[in-house]
Amino acid sequence: MNNLRRVSIFYLLLPFILFCLGWLRLWFSIPIVLFSLFAIWRLFRTPRADSQPPQINYSTLLPALFISGVWLFFSGIGGYAFQNWDHNWRNAVFRDLINFDLPVYYSMPAKGPIKMLVYYVGAWLPAVWAGKFFGWQAANFTLFLWNWLGLLLIIFQLGDLFKTSAVKSALLLIFFSGMDALGVLFFSRAYPTLFPPFTHLELWNESLQYSSLTTQLFWVFNQAVPSWLCLTLIASDAENVRQDIHWLIWALCFFSAPLVAIGMFPYLLINFFKHKDWRAALKNIRLDILLTSGLILLISFFYFSANTAAQERGFQNMPLGTLLIFFLLEGGALWLLLVSKAKLRDPVWALTGVLLFALPLVKLGHGQDFAMRASIAPLFYLMMLAGKALFNQQTPRPLRLLICLTLLIGALTPLYEINRSAYRTYQYYFVLDETQRAAPSFERVTHLEPALAPEDEHPNSLTADGIPTLQFMTDELSKNFIANVRGTFFFKYLASH
Repeated sequence: MNNLRRVSIFYLLLPFILFCLGWLRLWFSIPIVLFSLFAIWRLFRTPRADSQPPQINYSTLLPALFISGVWLFFSGIGGYAFQNWDHNWRNAVFRDLINFDLPVYYSMPAKGPIKMLVYYVGAWLPAVWAGKFFGWQAANFTLFLWNWLGLLLIIFQLGDLFKTSAVKSALLLIFFSGMDALGVLFFSRAYPTLFPPFTHLELWNESLQYSSLTTQLFWVFNQAVPSWLCLTLIASDAENVRQDIHWLIWALCFFSAPLVAIGMFPYLLINFFKHKDWRAALKNIRLDILLTSGLILLISFFYFSANTAAQERGFQNMPLGTLLIFFLLEGGALWLLLVSKAKLRDPVWALTGVLLFALPLVKLGHGQDFAMRASIAPLFYLMMLAGKALFNQQTPRPLRLLICLTLLIGALTPLYEINRSAYRTYQYYFVLDETQRAAPSFERVTHLEPALAPEDEHPNSLTADGIPTLQFMTDELSKNFIANVRGTFFFKYLASH
């Protein structure tokens, strides 16, 4: 196991350790933390037959740092550039994690609802402690650095996977998307439009979308960065006969982004069943790693299941023509381009297409969050399949040109996202003077209107501070974050209070 993988696994594990120490009763959390650290320590020090040194080309380190840093800057993480509407909720979670004791209880009456923050909080936890000791600005700077480290770990391991430079893998990551521009051109009703060039193109099919990787970073970074890292680790180690590490990574993904983990699960099954030497597979499994994976999974499940916001489950009807258009524009066309005799025998390629076609039919909760977030896994695999074909010199030139053309059309979506942030950020720093810049309001808020046109959100301000705290929120979306935990297994037996 090379050092990049070691750092990556610890990067994913640290938030879970902090969660245990903050949310669980000490008599329960301390043994779990010690056992997990011991298991990971043993894993890291065990020599592997396929061990390789870190595959970092240091001549590309500075360009990769610069490109990923600029991308991260315009995402709005840290509050240094324009933040899209979803940051209203992310900032509120972040502030509450800093300002309240852990775990975050909004009310604990002797009788009646016990309101608790129940959400995917892992991505914030390393920065939360910086905020508790040094304040809001230090917390945001730490959050920026933490996500920057995550992106670098992803970019360099993708470069290794594609057998190309970290710079090229970073550019593919940034600009990979479905062809939303064609959806806007031919199927959009009112919003979005192709002009001005900073609308949210992915709304062409209203609320149903497969978010580009840039959109994922700019809107739901707390799920995107850790899940991308998990997917990269699994894909770059797909041939390994040892499955215990894969289940550990998947459990850590479930803790950070459970909907993405659901979309990722079938890929794990493929890796598990494709090995024919079961004796070797069972021989190499480490029980301490499996037990750590099980503990992470169970604790995460009990915590998330305390929130009943997603009780509405089932399938939704969609006209076949609408589904086909959505599938083709949101990755299906590129998936079909990658078909070959070898790919027809590749279960990963087949599964990616099946998931991209079927996920819009599944409904979980009142919105389209399941399709948008569970699709992160097959979209990321599609990106990796495209990257392998694009950077492989043996790929026929006409096919590479077609892949490039498809990717260039898709690149308009992330370009519009970046352009919106650049436009609003430039306005704030260079057009508005101090008297015109809006100051954050910390008045009590119970409801937040949904965004209609992201480019018009919170005028004269960079940061999305529409929700000072989730404590008083009562609208429908707040149920995704606040749960009545009275009577739940997590609150009765595991949670600190």
